[in-house]
Amino acid sequence: MKSLNSFFPLFLWVICFLVFILIFPIGSYSNKIERAALSPSQALEQIPAGELVAGFRLEQPIDWNLIKRVKLNESDTLCIDILLANYGDRNNTGTFSASLQAKYFSQKILLHANQIRDNTYHHFCYDSLPLRNITDRPVTFVLEGIDSPPGQAITAWMTSDTTRGKARLNNQELDKSLIFSIDIVTESNKKRIQAIVLTLLCGLSISILFWPAKLKSQ
Repeated sequence: MKSLNSFFPLFLWVICFLVFILIFPIGSYSNKIERAALSPSQALEQIPAGELVAGFRLEQPIDWNLIKRVKLNESDTLCIDILLANYGDRNNTGTFSASLQAKYFSQKILLHANQIRDNTYHHFCYDSLPLRNITDRPVTFVLEGIDSPPGQAITAWMTSDTTRGKARLNNQELDKSLIFSIDIVTESNKKRIQAIVLTLLCGLSISILFWPAKLKSQ
């Protein structure tokens, strides 16, 4: 029994270390840094795209030439800010989706319409799509209405400035573009490394403290 008691602290440390290792993949000990790659559109006018009701589909192509000047890291991902509105803070219902789609890669984000504030940029981050997989490939940002009824849906703001590409509404090309900006997200592992070092130091300290007790029990 004494022998088991002497090994208990070491066993406890091993369990804690395994917990750390299992948590790391979800980024709990990583630091994400965002930097602007494409500033918000300086639109002189704001044109509503229409209500994002069921069946609504608005596509905005992403022109990589707009952000090629930004130096990219291997694991970088991106976030897109879209200027949305909820028609004067009315009580909207239902859901809509915001997707980033490439030929072989895509990620969809679902949101409830009541989460959207009026005339503000909403932040959509696509951390499942490393830029190395989609850069220089045709990529489209897609807004789709799912089940919001007419009179209770949100809208997106557009502009007649199409230098960022022409949007398509229900497969019809428009002489308009979504008002959006792009941020590049870089993940830093400094916190993760610090956690590993701290854990190893704690384990070493526990081993040193209880080693004499282990020898005595033998």
